[in-house]
Amino acid sequence: MKSFDPPAILADRSRLLIMAALAMAAKPVDFMTLAGSLPLTKGNLSVHLRKLEQAGLISVTKEFIERKPRTSFVCTAQGRKCIRNYLHDVETLLSKV
Repeated sequence: MKSFDPPAILADRSRLLIMAALAMAAKPVDFMTLAGSLPLTKGNLSVHLRKLEQAGLISVTKEFIERKPRTSFVCTAQGRKCIRNYLHDVETLLSKV
């Protein structure tokens, strides 16, 4: 796992949207569902997901369902903590403005 700066990785709007969607999900979210619910191209989504996985904020499961590949994502405990801390920092900053 690469080292990362949590505020920097979540400061990107697309990655914050992905993390919010995964953090609110009660079960793993497959790639096509995520792609259909976010305003990102599949290629762009894939790049952001890889960065979040490398940072340890999400985990990825790849499997075959009826001979078709399915990739699913879940927010890790570290990811939930990171997003909570990030949102707290943003709220603190906004309260001072």
